[in-house]
Amino acid sequence: MKFVYKNKWFVIFFLVWSFLHLIFLFTGGQYDSSGFWPFGDLRFGSISLYGWFEFFVYETLPLLIFVIVKLVSKDIEKAIDKNN
Repeated sequence: MKFVYKNKWFVIFFLVWSFLHLIFLFTGGQYDSSGFWPFGDLRFGSISLYGWFEFFVYETLPLLIFVIVKLVSKDIEKAIDKNN
């Protein structure tokens, strides 16, 4: 609960983000090699090309960025405290 309270902005963002991408996955669900959604061939309707690979990338990318920011921010805070 301490993590959730301390990072509630990220938890809320990630829940909304995950919900939207679950909707995209269930409405699309087909993988087509025409490109990575939404940058691929959009002639046949963009959301129908959303598949498991896009879901994996769009779900893990925010988590990875969050972890990197948390790790780097602690080092930056230590360096600033050391200089002051």
